[in-house]
Amino acid sequence: MHPIRILIHSVMLALVLMGGDAAAHSMISSSEPADGATVAATPDRVSVSFDAPLRIVSATLTDEAGQSYAVSPLAGRSAAETLTVEPPSLPAGRYELEWRGLSEDGHTLSDAIAFTVSGD
Repeated sequence: MHPIRILIHSVMLALVLMGGDAAAHSMISSSEPADGATVAATPDRVSVSFDAPLRIVSATLTDEAGQSYAVSPLAGRSAAETLTVEPPSLPAGRYELEWRGLSEDGHTLSDAIAFTVSGD
């Protein structure tokens, strides 16, 4: 086989393999409240939707001082396309919901959204 053809086939194979790997990871498609949003009072639920199922391993809610608030994913540790938690009553301030999980392909993923409770 000609060296140029080998190079072209190698590049094409690498692109196909990289594209398949990236497509298997879960990404955030939306959240409620939206990332960076300000809400008047503690939301009844905080939800993060993904474009593919994710098995949540841990979820933590912290304020800007680093204080943690107990939350548990409503779906437990089952793979789901939405992570939903019911936060306790929160004083005014900025909060971050961080999670760690496993995508369908077994890769560990983590991310977070932030929101502010204005207390109005």
